[in-house]
Amino acid sequence: MVIAVDGPAGAGKSTVCRLVAERLGFIYLDTGAMYRAVAWALRETGAPFEEDAHLVMGLKGLPLHFAIRENALSITYKGREIAGDLREPDITRLASEVSQRPPVRDYLTAWQRKLATAGNIVAEGRDMTTVVFPDADVKVFITADLATRTRRRQREYLQKGMEVDFSQLLKEIRSRDEADAGRGIAPLRPAEDAFFLDTSCLEIDQVVLRILSLTEGLP
Repeated sequence: MVIAVDGPAGAGKSTVCRLVAERLGFIYLDTGAMYRAVAWALRETGAPFEEDAHLVMGLKGLPLHFAIRENALSITYKGREIAGDLREPDITRLASEVSQRPPVRDYLTAWQRKLATAGNIVAEGRDMTTVVFPDADVKVFITADLATRTRRRQREYLQKGMEVDFSQLLKEIRSRDEADAGRGIAPLRPAEDAFFLDTSCLEIDQVVLRILSLTEGLP
């Protein structure tokens, strides 16, 4: 079974999808981490990516590997786990830039579909319901108002010991929304048959239960 969840930055997708996967015993696939990993690895190698031809060659040579271990995504660079390196604001900004490039999306879409063959999954991202898994058993679009999403993202950074100005973060998330919705390839939008869920006034447990209810009766 595939549960596909899309939504804008700070909507709470990661936390909710991780909990849904735990409750169901499914694999949790954080595709946002995959885009951040590519951004981090491109910066680490210094590979040029101004033009798509250079980017294609750079992606082929990246010593980056994705796998499923203990029902979760494992990301290694030259054999070293790099998950802890991927949440810096600079990497998030660079990931937003590279995610708009067709070679990167093609590269990671192939990886995401390959990883999904490992078992039942909960996949979250920006184009899970519309591009990567258009035939998913359950499709959900999670959102929240901009101020709520900014507060959530700021709280995530603070928990990691990173001070981020609220106003600046709000501008960055608004800019990310515009880039995600306006890009020519795989724009962020709800799939026509997705369940739309505004989490602005909902607690995490309430969101989890609503998504779990959508799986009831499915094989």
